This record gives sequence, structure tokens and C-alpha cells, in this order.
Amino acid sequence: MASSAWRSLALIACNPELPQIRVQNQNTQVVDVALKPPSGSTININDISGGNETSYIEVPTSNYEVDVNVENTTPNVTTHFRADEDGNYTIVISNSVPATVSVK
Repeated sequence: MASSAWRSLALIACNPELPQIRVQNQNTQVVDVALKPPSGSTININDISGGNETSYIEVPTSNYEVDVNVENTTPNVTTHFRADEDGNYTIVISNSVPATVSVK
């Protein structure tokens, strides 16, 4: 019986999980973030107030273009990253002029 339970636990621990992302807005302005995969729907995370951070959300494993609109600022800032299984990623918008975006 113990052997069967151990095997079940081992199988659960090996299942990959979807990547998770969150946004950290270090800027003073409100930002909108668009995660654009090569195919499929864009994931929008909007109205993130300055100095705030979102909760993690699950996203499909993929390459993404990150397009950030900082309120009252043009042009948008952009970066690219790959979200892999079991990964946790933070998209960081800087408090600089012009703003920059990075993924950690």
C-alpha cells in the first residue's frame, strides 16, 4: 500500500505546470501590458497603477512579445521572452524616462 501511494506522489510531482507571470509596475504612471504569442490570443493585463504588482496568472508555454503602454508616454516599450513550463516570471516596468521593460 505504501509503495502505491509513493508512486502516485512521484507522478504528481513530475507533472509540469503552466508558466506563471505577473507584472510589477515601478513606474508612477498607469500601465497596460499585452502579451502577444506568435499564434493565438493576446493576453491583456490592464490598468496597473504605479507602484503596484499583479498576482501571478497562468499562461501557455510560448514565446511572447511584451508590449507595454505607459500612460501619457509614447512610444510603447517592448521586449521578448520565452515562458517555459514550471516557470515564474515577473515583467518589470521601470521608473525611468523613458520607461524600460524587462522580464525576470
